[in-house]
Amino acid sequence: MKNIACFDVGGTFIKYALINSEGEIILKDKYPSPRENCKVNIPKTMVEKVKEMQESYEIHGVGISTAGQVDSEKGEIVFATENLPGYTGAKLAEYINKELGLKAFVENDVNAAALGEMWKGAAQGKKSFVCITLGTGIGGAIVADGKLFKGISGSAGEVGHMIVNERGEKCNCGMEGCYERYASTSALIRQYEAACKEEGIEYSDINGEKIMELVHKGDVLANKVYEEFLYHVVTGLVSITHILDPGTIVIGGGISAQGESFFQAINKRFKERAMKSYSDHTEIIQAVLKNDAGIYGAAYFALNSL
Repeated sequence: MKNIACFDVGGTFIKYALINSEGEIILKDKYPSPRENCKVNIPKTMVEKVKEMQESYEIHGVGISTAGQVDSEKGEIVFATENLPGYTGAKLAEYINKELGLKAFVENDVNAAALGEMWKGAAQGKKSFVCITLGTGIGGAIVADGKLFKGISGSAGEVGHMIVNERGEKCNCGMEGCYERYASTSALIRQYEAACKEEGIEYSDINGEKIMELVHKGDVLANKVYEEFLYHVVTGLVSITHILDPGTIVIGGGISAQGESFFQAINKRFKERAMKSYSDHTEIIQAVLKNDAGIYGAAYFALNSL
């Protein structure tokens, strides 16, 4: 039985856990992400946590799920946004090996979430599927024949930056008309705010959860915006299906917490719009591991890399 020290690095918190090779979580907790010099401070705090675990348990390796662009062969951060200041260039695997003598394995957070869902979540038993997170932006990961498909540079799966409107809204990535500008939770909020302004309706402190409360209460404007939002979400799902034919699309992230009603609405519209030769054997399902997907995926990646 092997024990893996796992970390899931986000802009606000770093979640950590000890998971054994049976997929049992022995312990888990979180701590605030460093606010400066993350290149140094993040691996430093990881080493401290592993040393704490080693006081009570034998550790056989370290698995890391992290925000940012990752070179998983080297265990390095290629690029990270300002949410993690100074994180770009962090040599996580090298530092941990030097300090602890343990091998560390690093994967992008959405890829790790996909591996977690395949090992212990919604995609158990699925050899091929696409995993999508609908949140502030849209992340994606492609699993083919039980392995991540990462492309030539390791960056495959960026479905959030698939173009769905060739002269559309400017995206943070610098392109125009990206999927996440229309189908993310952030997009739903922007679309609702724009509709309110157009109708002269006052609003304050709007978020995705409040919009969905209005939808469920039968608010006419909220339902109109939500219907358009669902159309955008399905546009991307249909394109992904026609290109990859994955059989299963697993969706996580904020809006997926709506559960059965959301997935019924998505599947119904998907069946109406996708080619029948694809839609007949394609299912769109909810991710189930929620905040633990990353740490499970980090453990799985490490266990299969040792």
